Amino acid sequence: MIEVELTGWKELETKFSRGREYMLGAALTALRRLGGILVPAIKEETPVGATGHLKNYTVFQVLGTAEDMRLEIRQSAASDRGFMYGVAVRQGTRTHFPPYRALIPWVMRKLGISGEKEASRVAYLVARKISKVGTKANPYHVRVMESHVGTVQQVVNEEMVNLMVRLSQ
Repeated sequence: MIEVELTGWKELETKFSRGREYMLGAALTALRRLGGILVPAIKEETPVGATGHLKNYTVFQVLGTAEDMRLEIRQSAASDRGFMYGVAVRQGTRTHFPPYRALIPWVMRKLGISGEKEASRVAYLVARKISKVGTKANPYHVRVMESHVGTVQQVVNEEMVNLMVRLSQ
């Protein structure tokens, strides 16, 4: 999950006693705009495994009220067994022996193995390798956020300017 949190709104409210609804509206607009920018960027960088679910289940939501308003971007893809695997992709995993049958679709798609028997054999070997070394982290979400720092600042600045114009009228 990625969170964008806007700070300093309490100070603005103190300085401009009128216009609280404008401030909250500006924050909401900024966070929604950022969601519309960051979700496609994250989707573009999301690795595609056997199904593409992780990429396809990327959404944003603005949560909280007033001072704790924030943008959350979630990737809520689950395996056939209900395992939410986005965290494992982003952070990697420790050594464990995964159910090798769950790896068969991945083996067939990513390694180009055809035939159930051969794919099953290779999936077992992949599971055995994971049991020895785990899986490597792919922090693509961090790379996206680092590459969009300027955009985030620009959107927030634009909404602050719009807010100041509204408050000065």
